[in-house]
Amino acid sequence: MRTRIIPIPDISLSDEEAWRDLAARSVEPNPFYEADFLGPACRHLRNGRGVVLLVAEEAGRFHACLPVHSVNLSASVSPPVIPSWRHLYGCLGTPLVAPERSVEALSCLLITLRGAGAWPRVVVLELFGDDGPVATYIRLAADALGLVVHPYASGERAVLKPQAEEADALPARVGKERQAKARQWRRLCADWADPAVTDRAKDRDGSTNFLAIEASGWKGKAGTALASQARDAAFYREVAARFRASGRLRLYSLEAGGKTLAMQTNLCAGHYMFDWKVGYDEQFASYGPGAQLQLRVLELAREDGLRWIDTCADVSNDHQLRLCPDRRRITTLAIGKGGRMENQVLALAVLAVETNGKLRGLSSRTLRYRLVESRIGKVLYR
Repeated sequence: MRTRIIPIPDISLSDEEAWRDLAARSVEPNPFYEADFLGPACRHLRNGRGVVLLVAEEAGRFHACLPVHSVNLSASVSPPVIPSWRHLYGCLGTPLVAPERSVEALSCLLITLRGAGAWPRVVVLELFGDDGPVATYIRLAADALGLVVHPYASGERAVLKPQAEEADALPARVGKERQAKARQWRRLCADWADPAVTDRAKDRDGSTNFLAIEASGWKGKAGTALASQARDAAFYREVAARFRASGRLRLYSLEAGGKTLAMQTNLCAGHYMFDWKVGYDEQFASYGPGAQLQLRVLELAREDGLRWIDTCADVSNDHQLRLCPDRRRITTLAIGKGGRMENQVLALAVLAVETNGKLRGLSSRTLRYRLVESRIGKVLYR
């Protein structure tokens, strides 16, 4: 097995097909690391042209992959820290890994990422799902190479498991929140006749309508909606079109009285679904339209046999944690040598990555985005 570095914007058709095959075989789904998501991201988003896909392959078949910034991985002198690529719209950083020869494939990636210089690099994986098989495999791979895996900034993200909810009683905190949402739903039904949820993924104007409703609220006013930047809107349209073509886009719309109250863009991968983007009409804010749509989608997920729905929310999103009974662990992993001095180096590596992210976040647009997200959470799920 060997590693290869592939510039994502210039990927060949054969490599893209191998990438898709890996995504279909991966032991953990991650649509945010698939060709249909990363391809558009690299074409349209800032700094996307400098991103490469590091793959572990054999005989043209991919066994693992990870997107990283374009650095000379074979150089003896290079940056001391190499993080996985992260942008504003990516919600998960778990590598795609095939079940067969998974530890060997991850070992190949770590060897290449670390480099062969006098001072091997520290590898940092952000937004890593730290409670699945890939977490086990990457620790086994690191151990085989004499490396240590340190988790930092860990937290729990809200998840919905449709099938489990039918058998188990909801936690008291979640049950109380659901009861409040049930009262809002009854009031919505009384005020607006019979609200219904429709999947608009196949509608020609579905993506345009979502962009419009998202831009009509707080995000639009603050300039952080997808439609506020031409390149971001183009990115969303291409992602939606690609997932629509493969039958994996869900564009749920909560409608009543001829009006659209809220819309939610979901991406599917196998038996899993990811709540990617949401928008709502502010005149219906008192009904909690985002939560109402989410709960209706949960009912549809049961019918479709989905195993779980990842809310893609921040680990600190208390609104989602009150609404959803299930959790998944999200963390930042730093991988390097062990020892007292090396542990300090690992901690400094994570600090460097976090500081770099905060410096990027000092842009006026990103600051507005964070502020608006906080405001939307209070209104949308109250």
